[in-house]
Amino acid sequence: MMQIKTIGLKIGILVLIGLGIALYIGLSFGRILVPLFPIIVGLLVWYTTKSQRKLIKTATMPIYQIAEGWVKIQGTVSASKTFETPYFKQECIAYTYRKADISYISEDNTEREGSVIVEEEFQDFYLTNATGKIKVILNSLNLALLPAKSDTIHSIKYAVDDIRYTERTLKNGDLISVLGYAIKNSNYQFELNEQTNQPLVIATPDYEDKTKKSFKVFKYLVPYFILMYLAVNYFLFFAPVKQHIEKSTVFVLFSFFGMPILGVVFGVIGSRFSGFAKDLISVIGGICFVVSLLSFPLLCLLFMTNTEFYIIERVWASVVLCTTLAFAINYRKIEGAF
Repeated sequence: MMQIKTIGLKIGILVLIGLGIALYIGLSFGRILVPLFPIIVGLLVWYTTKSQRKLIKTATMPIYQIAEGWVKIQGTVSASKTFETPYFKQECIAYTYRKADISYISEDNTEREGSVIVEEEFQDFYLTNATGKIKVILNSLNLALLPAKSDTIHSIKYAVDDIRYTERTLKNGDLISVLGYAIKNSNYQFELNEQTNQPLVIATPDYEDKTKKSFKVFKYLVPYFILMYLAVNYFLFFAPVKQHIEKSTVFVLFSFFGMPILGVVFGVIGSRFSGFAKDLISVIGGICFVVSLLSFPLLCLLFMTNTEFYIIERVWASVVLCTTLAFAINYRKIEGAF
């Protein structure tokens, strides 16, 4: 089965329109976005990680114990027919291939995709482990959770354009987990299939392990994100402005550029030490980096809406304090998770 899709100029135009609308809303209703933005991001993360959460929450089941319904099976892949991928020429039993034209915006060296070609080829396959063998029926292909092999070729014809090739494959002998719906076929044998709007989820054990650790770290940090959210909104909407303070150029430069630079510097210095000194310096570097990551969009929004500088300082200090508490209290837990 082969599907070829070309994404044209319309997607780029829609993205530009979306960015324009977001900028207009940010300039016109900046303060309203501050309490809404984390909630919107949280909902988006919850929606986009639905498959991953379901995958790691479902326990692996022996094949001989399967009953009708959603199950997760781990085993090695096998299929009689093989394909060859278009670019890397890998032998596999299923693959996705993506070719994208990449151009660069010279002002900030950001990437922009032009035309994109996507191909895929797949077939049904078997999963085998010590508890048996089961057939997996593929009506569509979703290899997004498998590792990708990528290569970027510089175009000689267009000095600023590159071509990027990306392939994901499923090969004979691969150890994977498949989350699917088990149902009996005409021979009264169970098969794994997909349901309407609920495709099969295919992942490697390594990906599952990293995802579990990431969710565990997020669980540790959630109370501090909530505390930060409450503190920021308190200073924006409820705390009285006691004094007028002139905008400090030193604070602006330090918050936007100094913190990420310090994060890199402390990270490099920490790698040269060991023991307690390494832990302390690495924590400071991590705090600087995370603070800059969290505060950058918030500060941009507040400066664009001409928020009182006194409030901006307090909001930034809240982000620093909550981030410091999160790292100081949970450093060992985070380190242990990875």
